[in-house]
Amino acid sequence: MWDFQTDPEFQEKLDWVGTFVREECEPLDLLFSHIGQPYNTENKAARAILKPLQERVKAQGLWACHLGPELGGQGYGQLKLGLLNEILGRSMWAPTVFGTAAPDTGNAEILAMFGTDEQKARYLQPLLDGDIVSTFSMTEPQAGADPKEFICSARKDGDEWVISGEKWFSSNARYASFLIVMAVTDSDASPYRRMSMFVVPAETPGIEIIRNVA
Repeated sequence: MWDFQTDPEFQEKLDWVGTFVREECEPLDLLFSHIGQPYNTENKAARAILKPLQERVKAQGLWACHLGPELGGQGYGQLKLGLLNEILGRSMWAPTVFGTAAPDTGNAEILAMFGTDEQKARYLQPLLDGDIVSTFSMTEPQAGADPKEFICSARKDGDEWVISGEKWFSSNARYASFLIVMAVTDSDASPYRRMSMFVVPAETPGIEIIRNVA
């Protein structure tokens, strides 16, 4: 329960965030206004401004607060995250400045829980450091986000998996270093047991980005 009063210590943090977002993040929205720019790690002008801001956030102990301390976050619960994200949502750039931009948040949690040591070293740590971005490839043209209707499939070929299919709305795929792709691996299983998720490097042969919608 929340009695509509925030403890003074956390309120100080929220006050700092409010000022910081207004004075430092919102100007980035004007300087680099294209909707995909927070994910464009090749934009050197934007990154030169972004990195020092991220360091200031880290110094305040507010970096990636959705993650636990073992991953460099604060492990905030839903209440604190709700109050924090209410402020961050005012700025297109703020989630990137604070290490909370989707889909990187969820992808980091997936890698942290289920990734191999190699995957964590190659993708998780750079993702947590804000040096790379990722995408989540789930929705399909005929199915939207309903996994029961997915037809993108993956089959084992020797020591490798071959993924065949089409995905829509893989946000910021053009900037991603890797994709987490949901595919059917057992079409005979029940709807909620037929899927697997694959970590796919962006340079994998066969990946074709047909159209960028933004």
